Amino acid sequence: MIFTICFGCSEKNIEWNSEKNATIFFGSESKNEKFTLTFNKTDKSLNYNYVNQIDTTKTILIRKVTGSDSLLFGFEKFIITSKEPYRNKKLNDLEFDYYDLVNPVTDGTGPILFNSKYGLLAINNVYGPTIIFLDKKNDSLTEQIIDKLNE
Repeated sequence: MIFTICFGCSEKNIEWNSEKNATIFFGSESKNEKFTLTFNKTDKSLNYNYVNQIDTTKTILIRKVTGSDSLLFGFEKFIITSKEPYRNKKLNDLEFDYYDLVNPVTDGTGPILFNSKYGLLAINNVYGPTIIFLDKKNDSLTEQIIDKLNE
């Protein structure tokens, strides 16, 4: 008789990986880089860790506390806005909510476009890089997303 024991296995703890193409805008030039997204679900949070495939020091960690209307990005807390979610058929008609800093500042990050099933779609940054994450590179979709971020 064979018994299989799985320590730490449950429906609450889920993990998966995928590849995302990032278009990064900083200054007048844009560049494309690939990131590995590692998703981890615990009983308290959804965790999205994006690591650049060439330079692993370039990481983005987003944490969504289960049952809340907020995201944690770095040391900052972002709250969902009342703005109508962004949708596009090229993104399986998923709704991406807009998140803004709880305590906004002139040179702060935001808005962030996020969907729990997809993860991070975009981070807008006035004085830093703006990043769009897509499954496949798509310049026209990227332009549409940039326009929505700047409305």
